[in-house]
Amino acid sequence: MIKKSRSSAAIITALLIVLSLAVPAMALPRTAKPAPNAAATASNAERRIDNLRNRIENVLRARKARFDATAANLAKRQARVMVLADKVEALGGDVSQVRAMVAESIRLLEQARAQEQVCVDAFKAVPDSANQGTAFRAAKAEGRKAVELMKQSRTQLRNAARELANIAEGLAVTEE
Repeated sequence: MIKKSRSSAAIITALLIVLSLAVPAMALPRTAKPAPNAAATASNAERRIDNLRNRIENVLRARKARFDATAANLAKRQARVMVLADKVEALGGDVSQVRAMVAESIRLLEQARAQEQVCVDAFKAVPDSANQGTAFRAAKAEGRKAVELMKQSRTQLRNAARELANIAEGLAVTEE
């Protein structure tokens, strides 16, 4: 019986403390927040656009590093396939199709570089556009086109290397 009264007293005390803290806060008159002035709003908008520009610059810097590394690797592989094609041709193989495939790969790589520049320009225009969301989606689409061209170039080079390997195998079989 004493335990019940003590726990009831503790609960009632806790409720009174909570209510004593909450009721005066509710009873106070609410003051209206002052409307932000036009200068503060303009300053916030400028700060937001500057932050967006900085984020876009950082992303573009990282994207450029990845793109340039991939393009350099692809160009190195294209040169290697051409050197191997010269060797196979010196052995008597017909590598005209391989050379055409490598030339197509080089053309696609250059097209990807041009498309990447279009993508960069589109991203840089996002902060100044009237509808930033639409401009951002359009810039992302331009970036996807550049990546797709890079993939096509790599696929074309891979096919050229396979064709060169088949020609080299054919030469090796005829020599035996």
